[in-house]
Amino acid sequence: MSLFDFFLKSEVDPRDLKDKTLKVNKTRCPQNHRCPSVRACPVGALTQDKYEAPKIDLKKCVKCGKCLRVCPTGAISFQ
Repeated sequence: MSLFDFFLKSEVDPRDLKDKTLKVNKTRCPQNHRCPSVRACPVGALTQDKYEAPKIDLKKCVKCGKCLRVCPTGAISFQ
């Protein structure tokens, strides 16, 4: 099992996050690579245009937390 797979296995309880919103902090995102969080999202709520910071479709987001666990710079968080 890869480290990437290990992080994807654990889940965040969405009930703990019902009042939180997923945000991308563009100042923490280097915007120079393909975002691993986009690939980690199981429902396709994150998209990326070229190497820009990812965009979040909050209607699709199920608040599983997988994207923020694989973000190497901590640019994605619940607020």
